[in-house]
Parts: sequence; structure tokens; C-alpha cells
Amino acid sequence: MANAYRRPDTSMGIILGTGTNAAYYEKLKNIKKWKGGEQVFEEMVVNMEWGAFDRERRVLPLTIYDNKLDRESINPREQLFEKMMSGMYLGEIARNAILQYVDHRVLFNGLSSPDLNKQWGFETSYMSTIVDDDSSDLEQVRHILEETLLIPSTTLGDRQVVQVICKAVGRRAARLAACGVAGVLAHTGELDADSVVAIDGSVYEFFPHFEKHMVEALDELFGKEVTKHIKFSLARDGSGFGAAMIAMMAHKAALAKSNGAA
Repeated sequence: MANAYRRPDTSMGIILGTGTNAAYYEKLKNIKKWKGGEQVFEEMVVNMEWGAFDRERRVLPLTIYDNKLDRESINPREQLFEKMMSGMYLGEIARNAILQYVDHRVLFNGLSSPDLNKQWGFETSYMSTIVDDDSSDLEQVRHILEETLLIPSTTLGDRQVVQVICKAVGRRAARLAACGVAGVLAHTGELDADSVVAIDGSVYEFFPHFEKHMVEALDELFGKEVTKHIKFSLARDGSGFGAAMIAMMAHKAALAKSNGAA
């Protein structure tokens, strides 16, 4: 809603931060559960709660690292989509993968640390720094592993493997988010016209190459000729402004309905 105020061609909004969710415009006639009676508007903004997608575990490509995170979470078998791509969980997925390599003596000569062993001890913000490190010796990666997480020592090879893991986890998150966008736009039939997708949240804004990976996934799904009509727009602090917009519109709609009845 906040982005649509500036960009009327906005088709959907997404939050990709600590958690994730999405909303889109749906025609009232298509909302079978709607029991609210006659309305002034023909469309409604639908809160998808898409973080809860695939509770049955039939679609999402869950790995052993996802399953471990899910089992040890406070809400097992819930919010699986969210657990695969939001900031609260990405670091834990990467940590699970790193520890498996430690256990197989592929990383750090088989030595971990209490900080790395701690659940949630590997923050998603670490991943952003690690992925963004393009120095020849991966000094920022070394600093996080040795100075922050207190790994006894790391080789350049260790640091390269950790960077590959973090890149893979982040790239997968972006591609999953793109799949969600693709599903919504295909459902609403808005692939034939210019569509703006408004996105807020720290993962989208700060995780390196996140938008690029989303675009790449959409290119694979739809082809570049279709994808070039889909534009992403950063919508900082959209939640508060959007809520105010909806409240204002609801108030105006109620007044219009009241005046019409009078």
C-alpha cells in the first residue's frame, strides 16, 4: 500500500527481513471466503502469510540443515517457507552446514568453538559480511571466524568453503522469494503488463546480490522478455505508512457507504 501511493502499478508487497510475508491485490469476486457483503471497492489487499507455505512439506526443497533447524525451533513444522529465507533463520542454516563440515574434518581441522556450537550463534549479518568479502585472503571472513566466533585458526581454504556455504544459503533464499513472486503474478495475470513489486526488509536491502538472484530466478521461470516488465522497488518502513493508508481508505469507504445509505 505504501509503495502503491507513489507507484500505482504496484502489484504486490513483500517483507524480507527478520521474518517474511507478502500481500497482493485480489478481486473480491475471487475471494470465496469473503462474507463481508457489498463493498465500495472491487479489490481487496490479501495478507498471504506466505511464511506458512507448505506446512505439509510436499513442495519446498528441504535439506538436512533445514530439518535440523526446524526440529530445534520453538515452532517445529510451522513457517517452513519463512525458515528458509528470512533473516532470523539464514544464519542458523549456514551454521548447521558449517558444523557438518567440521564434524567431517573438512573445516578447521575438525575443531569448532563454543560460540559456533551455540544455537543461533552464527548471525545472518555475519553472512552478509562474509559474502561481500572480495579480498584475496578473505580477511573479513577470517575476522568473523577467528575473532568473533573464536575458531582456533582457519586456512584460506576454510574461509573459501564458509563463503561458498553462505553464498549458497543466501542465493537459495532469494530464489525461493522469486518463486513466491512468480506464483502471485502468474495467479493475478499481471505478467503481460508492467508490474512493480515493493519489498522492505534488511535481507532484501543488505544481503549482497539478493535482488540480482531474484531476477535471475524469474528469468529462468518466465524468460527475459517477461521478466523485464517486473520491477522491484525498495519500500523502506512501508509497514507503518501502509497501515495508515489502509485505515484512511477504510474510513473513507465507510463514510461513502454511510452517505449512500442516507
